[in-house]
Amino acid sequence: MDRIRLLMSLLLLSPLSLQAAGRLDVDTLCAPWLKVPVPVEDVGTAPEDCSASALYYGLDGTEGDPVAARHCAYRERAAGGRAWLGSTGVLMMVYANGEGVPRDLALARRFVCEHDSAQAEVRSRLAQLQHLETGEPSARFDLCDHVTSGEMGGVCAGRKAGVAHQARLGDWQALQSDWTPAQRTAWHAVREAADTYFLRVSGNEIDRTGTARNALSTQAQDTLEMALLEDVRHFEAGARPGQDAQALVVLDRDLNAVYRDVRARLQAGADTHPYALAGTVSAEGVREAQRAWLQYRDAWVHFAGARWPDTHADAWRAWLTDRRIAALEAILDGP
Repeated sequence: MDRIRLLMSLLLLSPLSLQAAGRLDVDTLCAPWLKVPVPVEDVGTAPEDCSASALYYGLDGTEGDPVAARHCAYRERAAGGRAWLGSTGVLMMVYANGEGVPRDLALARRFVCEHDSAQAEVRSRLAQLQHLETGEPSARFDLCDHVTSGEMGGVCAGRKAGVAHQARLGDWQALQSDWTPAQRTAWHAVREAADTYFLRVSGNEIDRTGTARNALSTQAQDTLEMALLEDVRHFEAGARPGQDAQALVVLDRDLNAVYRDVRARLQAGADTHPYALAGTVSAEGVREAQRAWLQYRDAWVHFAGARWPDTHADAWRAWLTDRRIAALEAILDGP
């Protein structure tokens, strides 16, 4: 008991105390915090199929609800849930930030120590909680601010993409407010083709060799989604492609040449070493993405003709082809 009191005192002394405690292993560092009692009155009740992370971040299209998220997180915890962004992950944030419940940094530390995390992440979170207590009490604590592993990076990238997706929904609704039924139908085809093409790019044309593969793929897909929104917003404001219809002949020829070169070089690399050029990116994967792009291009051109009929279809094709050339060239220009 004296050792536990000593450890807890050490962790509360100053922002430098965790550095001194850094010589201790995480199990020893966490031992006192895991004894902090959980207040029964905070547990509440929640539906069996609830998602604490969705309730906390508002990923289901609604505003975040920290009280419902806390109740759901306790339910997940009791059921043995180990989701990185649910259960104890949500509980540490709720108590660290005092959301829907009085701030309780001791409880936040308990759930940091319960969470299935890398040791470096545990140390970093405990250090920030100490800083909240002794240095900057108004700062916000977030689970994803302390990522050291590729797997956790992928989870947090997915969460960020989910939040961004919810934000984009309102933008899309505003942009489409005066679209005709025919234009909306044409856009639906673009959306379906975009889903397939973006998935092929993020899965087939991004190197997925390391542990950060999920984060990189998610970021690539989210970048394409943001670009799509910005493009439509740009054209709705009156802008048009910088390429004219006459440019298509040259660009189409360039696209074919780049496509053949990329696939040939990927195949040649694979014949000598499976990861010689671009990691997991393969000639077959690029072909699948290219086929998806052709469907995306055709759907876009059809929609553009319905929404912005003042521009020749080949100008849209030229613009899209120029974009695709750059994407293919980036495969071999990457690390």
